[in-house]
Amino acid sequence: MSGLNGEQLYAGLIWAGRRGTDPPLLERESEQAQLKQVLAALGEGRPAVVSVTGRPGFGHNALLRWTARLAEERSVRVLRACGSLTERDLRHGAVIQLLTQLGEATERPLQVLRGHHEVDGLPGLPELLHTIRRTPTLVTVEDAQWLDPASLRWLQALARRLSAGLPLALLIGRTGVDQHGPDWLANTAPARLTRHLTVRGLSPRAVGTLAEMIFGIPCDESFAAAAAQACHGNPAVLHAALHCLADAGHRPTADLVPQLRTVITGIIGERAGRALRGLSDESTAVLRALAVGGDLLDFTLICNLAGLRTEPESRLRSALESAGFTVPDGPYERIRLPVVRARILEDTPAAERGGLYARAADLAYRSGAGDEDIARLLLHAPPIGEPWAVHALYGSFGAAARRSEDIARTLLHAPPIGEPREAPAPRGGFGADVYRSEFARAAAYLNRALDEPQHPVQRAQISLDLASAEAVAAPVASDRRLAAVVNSPGEGELWSQLRVRALDMGLARGDDSWGRCVAPQALATAHGTERDDLIALYWYAVQTRPEVTDVPAPGVPALPEHPLAPAQAGLRAGQMVVRGQDRARAAELARRALAAGHTAPVMPRLVAVRALWLTDAATEAEDHLAAIVDELRRRHCRPTLARALVLTAELHLRGGRLAAAERAVDVAEQALPATAWHPFAVTHLVAVRSVIAVETRQRDVARALTGAPTPPGSESSVHWPLLLFARARVAADEGRWAEAAELFKESGRWLLRRHWVNPVILPWRSLAARACLTLGDREQARRLIDEELTLARQWGAPSALGLAQLCAGTLDQLGPADAAGELTDIPRGPNQLAYAWGLADLVTEEATKGDRTTAARLLTELSGHCVTRTSSRLAERVRWLAARLEQTATLDESIPAKEWAALSPAERQTAELARRGLGNREIAEQLSVSRRTVELRLSSTYKKLRITSREELRARSRPTEGT
Repeated sequence: MSGLNGEQLYAGLIWAGRRGTDPPLLERESEQAQLKQVLAALGEGRPAVVSVTGRPGFGHNALLRWTARLAEERSVRVLRACGSLTERDLRHGAVIQLLTQLGEATERPLQVLRGHHEVDGLPGLPELLHTIRRTPTLVTVEDAQWLDPASLRWLQALARRLSAGLPLALLIGRTGVDQHGPDWLANTAPARLTRHLTVRGLSPRAVGTLAEMIFGIPCDESFAAAAAQACHGNPAVLHAALHCLADAGHRPTADLVPQLRTVITGIIGERAGRALRGLSDESTAVLRALAVGGDLLDFTLICNLAGLRTEPESRLRSALESAGFTVPDGPYERIRLPVVRARILEDTPAAERGGLYARAADLAYRSGAGDEDIARLLLHAPPIGEPWAVHALYGSFGAAARRSEDIARTLLHAPPIGEPREAPAPRGGFGADVYRSEFARAAAYLNRALDEPQHPVQRAQISLDLASAEAVAAPVASDRRLAAVVNSPGEGELWSQLRVRALDMGLARGDDSWGRCVAPQALATAHGTERDDLIALYWYAVQTRPEVTDVPAPGVPALPEHPLAPAQAGLRAGQMVVRGQDRARAAELARRALAAGHTAPVMPRLVAVRALWLTDAATEAEDHLAAIVDELRRRHCRPTLARALVLTAELHLRGGRLAAAERAVDVAEQALPATAWHPFAVTHLVAVRSVIAVETRQRDVARALTGAPTPPGSESSVHWPLLLFARARVAADEGRWAEAAELFKESGRWLLRRHWVNPVILPWRSLAARACLTLGDREQARRLIDEELTLARQWGAPSALGLAQLCAGTLDQLGPADAAGELTDIPRGPNQLAYAWGLADLVTEEATKGDRTTAARLLTELSGHCVTRTSSRLAERVRWLAARLEQTATLDESIPAKEWAALSPAERQTAELARRGLGNREIAEQLSVSRRTVELRLSSTYKKLRITSREELRARSRPTEGT
């Protein structure tokens, strides 16, 4: 059976209340042996006082009943009394129980005790002692913690009168772990007559024995260990839980542990609920106060919180400990189990519970508790209208947010930006759960803070931080909250900063439509720096959509050609870079934007970082980007942080630092999950992760990322060409050259529609030319390379020009020596990965043509690039090229004419297409045959040419027509 229904669970809870039969006395051999000795000594006229203590349910009363049965078997008279919470205020209640069992001998004292007047002395005690001298007697008192004071004094007097020759054994059972307990047997009976026994929880071994007795089959060790841990060794709880599961037809195996814990939790809660109903009003009030503030406030303050007026603190502590609710901890009392605390809180009316939390927060604040301790109480309290409440909640938000960031960095083994990580980090598990828990806690503090009355600026600041947190799980609600902040009517510098930050954060998530709608409304009343920043953010939103015209909305001025405002300068720098205009001026504007630091909005600064990086000032740009990332982490701006980290990943990727790129994109998704990104922005994340997967040989991951359906609207994103480029990279990696060529060109067409002509943005022309060359279309390849060379020279950046010249070398537009001469002059910066791959392709071409000397020189240059050590895919190509060149030192790499002539025309045609790099499916499409036919032709070709792979075929040239 897979689970428990409601009736079965209820039956298990009923077991918890059964008293008709005691659980088996397991691991009580030592206590039983001592009790046997007491009974044996009783027969010899030697009295004894035995105290048996233990936590509720541990079986101390069961030991008393076992001893009583054994005494009766040995013809010892047994007198039984039992303390009761409901009869605690009944004077001489336990004494009446004992004397009633003596019959006529105690009839007169019983009449006195049952009367309604004051009783002097110790009625019935002389009569009892008189009967004991003739009849050995065992007196058992169960649950002695609930004895009324008069009965307690009477029993203490009985213990003091014990002497040699009086055959009486007084056996006292009580809840608690203190052997003597408050107001009980300490210094009452002579020490030589007194024994103290404390029963302990059951070990897993005993639990296994009990389970085997109940289920009738052996018990798994893991089940026994889990059961002992879940019930804290409590025999009564364990007995009820195991019967519940056995009655439901289960077996004691490891698979049953989750249901076992559920049943045990229910039984403990049920026992706590029954015990609660028996407490006095003051004990209940104190227990509720402990459930609310017991972890923070000492017992004196707890009593103050509960409104204690009459009962002494010591008596209340004793009562709660005896009932099994609490354990002492110096000046504190702790509720023993979380399930008991939960049951107490459930039993407290909602209004009373809220008031307790509010008063506890006030007491905690006055006693100097920390902000987070106070905030945890305030989460459950109604608004209290005190300034310190907002301070505590907002401070606690900052602490929880910092912890979540620390956990994220630990999970991802994240070194400082620019330093690679050893291995990918896990995205799940316990650490990730703790991260999410801390983040959820931080958002809860902000939500609660907004319930308190406060200054409007402070409320707007909290709303801004809450919108950042809401962007993770409720992005639409986050956008609405940000729009409310943007349209706030407040005056002054603080209000201006909040409105700009709110618009900046909303645009970071990627919804430019939202930004183009909200920005003009805010501009209507903006002045000065705020107006300049809002104009920049409006035009940032405009440039992220291809179908949006450059005609501004009513009331929005055009972006200046020569802006002075930092945010506007950053946007203008980005425009100049994508259009390939005036590299020096673009770098100057980008530096102006970045020099403003945190006073400028983030998104224009990220545009400036990219612009500066693409001017070949890579190190400077990355330093600025690292500073932006640190700033956003301190401010807990999750959407903007995620965008900055994806840009970081892209720059690392282009620079060939793949481990650092993967680390950055992981952290970005931790800050803002992909599901929370707007479709206009998520394509950037997917594209970067796809190319990382290609370069790290995670082909299945790359194929899944690029082949997955994109969210509606993604095709309108400014990042769409990057995703097309990533798809082309995946197709090229899998040998689908025709598809790769078309995807490279499609990404270029999208860029050209926006007049983004600069080849440094994406080297789509050179990679499309490589695909065309593989397909045999040299004319189109030459046209693409010519275009890239021209545009690269116009831009003037050494990295762009070097890549274009390198790709031209594969078409012999530059000689190998010219191409090789450019290698050492390429700066660290844009497209280092693409440059290394272009160099690898050039080495392959030179090796294929038979120019081993040039190929070896170029391979040496390629091996010196750090990219060959960070890209496993490129490293694999370098190893293969080195092996091929080593073989050419001893082998003639050209295919002998005799062997080539041995191929059939169809085989020669198929071999030539394979040598150019076409995949089997593309060859089949070109020749209009099946893929199976292509495979058979290639297999026959390899056998006739005495080679083993397509790589050998590509590395060896076929004979010329003259030969």
